Amino acid sequence: MDGEEEDAALVARPRVTRSQVVAFSTVSWAIIFGFLPVRIARHGRSFGWTRGRPGPLNRLGVGVLGFAVFGLSWSLAAHYRPGETVAVSLTPEKLISTGPYRFSRNPMYVSEEATLIGWTLYFGSPGLLALSLAVAAAMRYAVSREEETLRERFGESWEQYAAAVRRWL
Repeated sequence: MDGEEEDAALVARPRVTRSQVVAFSTVSWAIIFGFLPVRIARHGRSFGWTRGRPGPLNRLGVGVLGFAVFGLSWSLAAHYRPGETVAVSLTPEKLISTGPYRFSRNPMYVSEEATLIGWTLYFGSPGLLALSLAVAAAMRYAVSREEETLRERFGESWEQYAAAVRRWL
């Protein structure tokens, strides 16, 4: 498919509002990176906890979680402007290089992984550590695939952006 065909295909896809995307993303993240990790952590041993309370190292996880929530919120805000509609598609319509995308090509993935690391630290959970490592490997694979799509879609603009901004942090 050439560039014009891709543009026509994007226009033909159904579109949703920014508020729908934000609502869907928030609920999805709450389930995947909130509810599920807490459920996993509650089954198994919690390292660092004494008398049912988190130790000092465990409490560092709360700060990591705060960073993660901020990063996800900032990333989402950089994606969509108020009033904008978004194509329901895995093919990006634009190359984003503002907000957190000035510092990382993948701030959402960084923030999602930080969420899992935060929960892992807080709960001292070996199960969450294993999940965090598995998700990191999956993200690495997904990013390599996404970068191929971005390179094909945005060409030289992507190459310049990729040369200037780190993949992760």
